[in-house]
Amino acid sequence: MTVDTQLIGSWLRARSICHGLPAPLPDRGGWRLDTARPGELRRYVFGAACDGLRELGASIDIPLVFLKLCGSGHDLLALLPPRWRLDEPRFVMVPGDWPAAPTLAPEYTLRLTRTGAVTTARIVTADGAVAATGHAAEWAGVFVYDRIETAPAHRRRGLGACVMHALRQVRLDGGATEILVATVAGQALYRSLGWTTISDYSTAFVDPR
Repeated sequence: MTVDTQLIGSWLRARSICHGLPAPLPDRGGWRLDTARPGELRRYVFGAACDGLRELGASIDIPLVFLKLCGSGHDLLALLPPRWRLDEPRFVMVPGDWPAAPTLAPEYTLRLTRTGAVTTARIVTADGAVAATGHAAEWAGVFVYDRIETAPAHRRRGLGACVMHALRQVRLDGGATEILVATVAGQALYRSLGWTTISDYSTAFVDPR
């Protein structure tokens, strides 16, 4: 499935805000993000397969540069030389009809903080331990959910859903497109909240061996 390039650009911009990264730049039909962090020099993200993605795959022969496609891993590898390997699959998702927010158990407290354009939700226990967290940012009509995580000891209690609902309430534009990228495990949580997968999101990297 083709995902609109501008939607991907706005999602990447909002995600970059969440992570304190530079803004993505248009590059060869996709977007380049110079992350310059341990484990990653940069990433290129494409809404659909194109010649620019194929050219990048042929020109890059160093590790720590990631090529990402809104499409299957099979489709991505078909564009690349044999030195490229696939990372774990992920999925681009958008919401449908949200169910009612679950009731937070009395032993937990929800805290919302805002730093610049980033809102962080934390659910903490009575002794201050963090049970669940999540982040969100908004850019150009796109509202991004990022790093929704629940500590292992507190899973299956609806805390992830509580975090998502809390973050949703801080949208400045009620008509903003809500979007996230989920892991295989996260996909199940978001489906329970009425979210739909609109595309696979595949990542390739050069095997350093």
